[in-house]
Amino acid sequence: MSTYTHPSDPSTLSHVQSTWDFIRPNSSIYNHLLSDIRLVAATKGRIIAHLDVTPIHTNSKNILHGAVSGTLCDWAGGMAIAAETGLQKTGVSTDMHVSYCSTAKVGDTLEIEAWVGRAGKNLGFTGFEIRRGVTNGEGKKGVVVAMGSHTKFLLFGQGKSEIKEEKREGTVEGNGSE
Repeated sequence: MSTYTHPSDPSTLSHVQSTWDFIRPNSSIYNHLLSDIRLVAATKGRIIAHLDVTPIHTNSKNILHGAVSGTLCDWAGGMAIAAETGLQKTGVSTDMHVSYCSTAKVGDTLEIEAWVGRAGKNLGFTGFEIRRGVTNGEGKKGVVVAMGSHTKFLLFGQGKSEIKEEKREGTVEGNGSE
């Protein structure tokens, strides 16, 4: 079986990786649960990552803990915002919804895909899927373990000069919510 290669833009992937490297040292929960996550693809507004499930990711039933899925929702939404806006500071969560559809166990590889539905001046809206198994050589995706949405307040942590610069360069597109 051949390996599937996700579409990816090298400069977007590099920026998202740089954003992850910037955020990771300041987040003990990300360091604890996501230290081995691998960004594998990024395009404008979309990221794909892989994470091998280890015992630290499981609950008392030895399956993927819901808190890990929630953490992945939070992380992936922020990385998708970085891929969309070109920012390194991805705001703060205002709302997250996670639907648990299946499960994963130690030894499974998760594929995390997140995308931006819309990013305005103040809010960013993302969606995500966590799948058990990586996309195969024919492009067939794995079983959905969790899916949902994540809303972020984008201005949090942005200095006024950064916001003015983005507005001048047009990196954060308007959507009528301004």
